[in-house]
This record gives sequence, C-alpha cells and structure tokens, in this order.
Amino acid sequence: MMEMGQYLQQNLSLVMTAELRQAIAVLQYPGYELASFLQEQANENPLIEVIEPPGIIGKSPSSRKSSSSAGMPVSFEEYMSSTETLHDTLLKQSILLSLSEKERRMLNFLLLSIDDNGYLTVSAAEAAQHLGASEEIVDKLIVHIHQMEPAGIGARSLQECLLLQLAAAGMENTLPWRLVLLYFEELANRKWRAVADELQLSPEDIQHAADYIQTLNPRPGKMYSHGVKEGYLYPDITITHHDGSFAIAFNDRYNPSVKLNSDYEPLLFMSKNDQPSKYLQNQFSKYQWLKKAVEQRRQTLIKIVTEVVNVQHSFFSKKGSQLAPLTLKQVAAATGMHESTISRAVKNKVIQTPLGARELKSFFTAKIETSEGGEASASAAKDAIRRLIEKENKQKPLSDQLICEMLKRDDGLAISRRTVAKYREELMIPSSSKRKRFV
Repeated sequence: MMEMGQYLQQNLSLVMTAELRQAIAVLQYPGYELASFLQEQANENPLIEVIEPPGIIGKSPSSRKSSSSAGMPVSFEEYMSSTETLHDTLLKQSILLSLSEKERRMLNFLLLSIDDNGYLTVSAAEAAQHLGASEEIVDKLIVHIHQMEPAGIGARSLQECLLLQLAAAGMENTLPWRLVLLYFEELANRKWRAVADELQLSPEDIQHAADYIQTLNPRPGKMYSHGVKEGYLYPDITITHHDGSFAIAFNDRYNPSVKLNSDYEPLLFMSKNDQPSKYLQNQFSKYQWLKKAVEQRRQTLIKIVTEVVNVQHSFFSKKGSQLAPLTLKQVAAATGMHESTISRAVKNKVIQTPLGARELKSFFTAKIETSEGGEASASAAKDAIRRLIEKENKQKPLSDQLICEMLKRDDGLAISRRTVAKYREELMIPSSSKRKRFV
C-alpha cells in the first residue's frame, strides 16, 4: 500500500553559481579570446573598463595605429587581411554583375550563407524556398558566385570546390579533373592502382595527377578569416633562461585586464549618508568578481607553468632532446589544484620558451615503459615513429607492426601495435597503404 506524507531528506549537490561559471570561462580563454569576452562584460556593465593588450592583431582599424606600447607599425597586407572579410570581397565583385534589385538581394543572401571556409551552407532548393524564388534563378546566382575569386568559393562539397579550382585553371577534361569528377572516393583512399587499371594508365600517372590535386585549396575562404590569423601564436607566459635558472613572467602584452571606470568612482565612494543605488552596488560586485577571476587566471597559469618548468628543466635548458613524462594529475597534485582546473587552464594557451612559442598542452605527455624497466614519454615515442617513417622506403612503407618491433629493438620502447597506430594518427600520418608511392 502506498503511503503519502512529507519527509525531510539531506543530500549534497554542487551549485554552479554565475560567478563560478564566469571564473571557469575566464580560466580557459586564451588571451585573444579573453579580450572579446571581457569586452562583452563591459558592454553589459558600465563600471567595467577593459585594458586591451597591445600585442594582438585583428582589432578595429582605429586601435591598430602604431604607438610606443604597440611596437612596430602594422603592414598593409596584415591590415587588409584583418579588416576585409570574405563577404566584403565577394560583395565588391558582385557589383559588376548585371542583376535586378530582387536578384541582387537574393545574391546577398547566398553570399551571407557562405561559411568561413568558403562553402555555401544552403542548397538551391532551401534558398529558393526561403527567398520565394525558383531553383533555376538560384542556380543562376550560384553560377555567378562560382566565377568569383578566390577560385572554389561557394562550393557545396569538397569535390565541387576542387572542380571549380581546376576549371578556373583551365584544366577541364584533364586527368586531374577526371579523377576528381569520376574517382573522388578512390582518390581520397589513394587507390591509385585500381584507378590506373580502369583508365588503362600507369600508377605513376595517377600519382602525379593526385600530387597536383593536393596543391589545391580545400578551404578557399580561410584567407579572409576575420580576427586572429592562422599561424600566429600569442604567448600568455614567457620563460627565459639565464645563468642556469629560469624566469617566468606573465605576458601582459597579450593578456587583457579590467579596471574600474573612473567616471563612476564618485558615485560608488560617497559619504555614509549618500549610498550608491542598488544597481551600482550590483554592478560593482560583478566588476569585483570579474577582476578577481582575471587575477586568479593569472596566478593559476603561473603556478602550472612553474611546475612544467620544474619537470621539463632538462628540455628547456637544452640538456635533453626529449620531454619527461608529465600528466595533468601530476601537476594537480603538485599545485594543490583539481585536475579539471589544470585541464581548463592549459587549453589553447601558448607559452614563449627559449626554444620558441609552443602550446602549453604540448609539454604534457603520457608515461610509457621501456624494455629495460625505465620510463620514457609518449612524445619520445612519437618522435621515434616520425623519424622511422621519414626514412622509410616510400615504395614499401613500414607497417604499424613493423614500426612496433623496430621501436622495441632500436629504442627500447615497449608499446603495442595499437599504440603505434594511435600515435601515428595523432601525428596526422596516414597508414602504410596510403603512404605507398610508385615513384
């Protein structure tokens, strides 16, 4: 029989407050993303003033003028690439097209539907339904886009993107064109011999054509990506080495900070008889929390990097060529922080070292056993795998099993074939069947 009644029950649960969520967000942002996040907070809170770092490119033109704090003036190419978007350059090209006002609005919709990689994200049918037009008109407008620069823009698949680039280069009906058009899947899987047999050509001919296709751009829109450009690393912390010791400094040049808007100070710090409004008190409390979160991010990163330097001392001082084994759990235990905090803190962070700028997470590497009972890092195993593959006979590439046996015999690294395959994939090296070449 079911009995109804009121009961008291105690249980433990973690309540994620807004302040805690904010602190977690601040911790995991790299400098250039933190600047955008803090600016969003400043837009909502008039008491917050963001001190933007001078070293990050990709700001608005007005903030990119050279100064004593910003360092060297920005080049014209860097200026243009950070201010002109893909949509801007396509819109400029569309001005020359002879279109009606309605067609021009439809074309602009299609241009806005192109993603950062340069691909059209809507089908002709979807666009026609949204615009209240026929698919024939939409197809005509898409053809106009396909004739724009950069070549390959507005494609709806990688295959179409490559065909558009080949057409722009005047290579229609050539072997590379036919391979992309008719044997795209086989090409992706490097089944050159099967394609060669079907076309009655030599595997060498197919390989040469595939090599040319590899030179095409699979993401033609990326060159117009707004903001931070690919290839730039913005170090959050700098490590210097002098007279056998290391100095660790937080890099303010690439990290934003916040301060109290001076216009509101008189309203906040009044006499006891004249208290600020509840709104200002609330906004001031949010400002204090945010400032605390930014400072906590700073201290957390310094603690983590200090421990990384302690463990990787030999590597940083160039006395050892390989990293020592280091895990998030080890750093968490050494710093007294939770492992999840370490994981969030190292995400997307870059540090400037005596050996160049590197991602912080790259200094964390798993521990593997050697055949002699010692220890080595996973990065050492990856380096050994990379070296073996670089030296292999490309006409008879090494299998994962053979690499496994060679690592154990020559380097004393006791790892399984499956681990070799995992590390090879992490190095973005294809399997032996896909590395095989005929010339």
